[in-house]
Amino acid sequence: MDRLPVIVHAPRTDAIYNCHAYLTKVPVDAIKPFIEAFTKPDDVIVDMFAGSGMTGLAAASVGRIAKLSDISVLGQHIGRGYMSQVSPAAVRRSASAAISNAKKALGDLYLTRRVSDGFEVDVIRTIWSFVYICPSCSEQLVYFEHLDGNGKPVDTCPTCNGTFQRRSWSRASDVPVRVVVDGEDGKQVEQAVQPADLQKIARAWKDSRQEKVPSMRISADREMFGRSGLGRAGIMETKQFFSPRNALALHELWSAIGSENDEVIRNKLRFAFTACLARASRRYQWGPKRPLNAQNQTYYVAPVYFEWNVFDLFKRKVEAVLRSDALLFSRAPLFIRDFSGRATYELASAHNLSHLTDASVDYVFTDPPFGSNIFYADMNLFHEAWLGRATDDTSEAVMHTTGPKKKDSAERYERILRGAFIEAFRILKSGRFMSVVFGNSSGSIWALVQRALRDAGFSDPLHIAILDKGQRSVKGLNSGSEGVVTVDLIMTVQKPERKQRHHAEPLPQVVRLADVLANAAMSLNPEHARNPSYVYVAAVKEVIRQGHALDSFHYSDVLVGLRELGIALDPKKGLLAKPLTADALVKFER
Repeated sequence: MDRLPVIVHAPRTDAIYNCHAYLTKVPVDAIKPFIEAFTKPDDVIVDMFAGSGMTGLAAASVGRIAKLSDISVLGQHIGRGYMSQVSPAAVRRSASAAISNAKKALGDLYLTRRVSDGFEVDVIRTIWSFVYICPSCSEQLVYFEHLDGNGKPVDTCPTCNGTFQRRSWSRASDVPVRVVVDGEDGKQVEQAVQPADLQKIARAWKDSRQEKVPSMRISADREMFGRSGLGRAGIMETKQFFSPRNALALHELWSAIGSENDEVIRNKLRFAFTACLARASRRYQWGPKRPLNAQNQTYYVAPVYFEWNVFDLFKRKVEAVLRSDALLFSRAPLFIRDFSGRATYELASAHNLSHLTDASVDYVFTDPPFGSNIFYADMNLFHEAWLGRATDDTSEAVMHTTGPKKKDSAERYERILRGAFIEAFRILKSGRFMSVVFGNSSGSIWALVQRALRDAGFSDPLHIAILDKGQRSVKGLNSGSEGVVTVDLIMTVQKPERKQRHHAEPLPQVVRLADVLANAAMSLNPEHARNPSYVYVAAVKEVIRQGHALDSFHYSDVLVGLRELGIALDPKKGLLAKPLTADALVKFER
């Protein structure tokens, strides 16, 4: 345990992490040090909140056996896709054939005329814009046409000077505004939308194949329906996130992939297909300087978005998948280059691991959902429509904040989390360890995890590390300006020889915030002591170390306390003007 780092830096930049998006992934390189510290080759590792299967990849790559499970249909699809090893040449041949067959089936819908010479060329991408209707004069405002060089819209209606308000103005149908093609010199050029382009888009709308495009309903009682404003946008099912032309292209490509006879290759191509869905949709945001990635934690559609050529996206994603494979399988021991027998992935609720026997597991590394931050089952519908099966969210460990599911949501979340930890306790061998990744800005949620671990019978944390993935918040902003913590903790607990009876011993509350922050400040270097997220999680770590309850220890309290100390926060960078030090806390009073 002494070998474990106090701060784990694992940026989300390698080919494996970026191959296929999934919510809140933990990079493989962040997991491996823990597996190597607590296990030996051929030991059994479990992750019951497996998500995209990163624990399985980490375990198999260092010669361990991984048994993964989750309720997520998409997670299982991604995890198995990562683990399957195939011939790069065979994948490229099959992908090329699928693209060729899909292009033939699609017809000329992606063809346009290059304005400079009249040659027929493929559309690389089309830029689309929202159209707003002025409530005062009924004039239609094409949003894209009224942006300045920095992407900022006009303040008033160009016709009547009425105040422009995106939230209150109604919308007309979206329109294509620019087309990007390869120029005569091979460089990409932007040109105006031509009548022939509009005719092809209209044909795609009316094409009878639209009925065959896989889709799932996003019901109004789902948390992300309200959070993403889908009702106002008129989006009720997943296929509405695709332009009519891209919907047909995806349908034909999915069908072509399905005709591949080799199951392993077919599933690898389906893995590549689902990996490019977000960018093939209206969720892929246009930016004045560069494209902005789709927000995979919400269903947000920006007022200006891309319709990207599906075949171009898929071809590039196949190469990304092969780069990921090359990196992943080259890291494995020479005697282990086939992960299929060393990592399994079951669909199961974390609080019911009936497929695992008592005291059969050497180590658990897991990353449970962080309360009400993200709703995986809701977001997974977008991909799972193509897989033909949706995640059963009846046992999803999340806390609803709206609608009828909000009632008793915290109690339900704690019950599922406690049940998961009880199951982890059951399957672990005596004296073995579990590491739990968790992050939140609410002390009450931290306390909930604290109670669940103790109630399950585990020891108090024996090692706590800060995990920094170089991430921003779920909204893509910095922690200081948004009030959201952007680093996590990895807490390692032990299954003792005899079950602990913690629940009879309530934890004392924190007496003085200043004392906790002072100790936290001393544990950080000057750079980290300027980051409010680091300050908070270091303080949470200190509260746990002291054996105190976290119920009332909130991130917002820390930010307020820092302001009272006169330690300013840069709203753009989200950093403190100066590092937090023990001396600065002398005059702090809770």
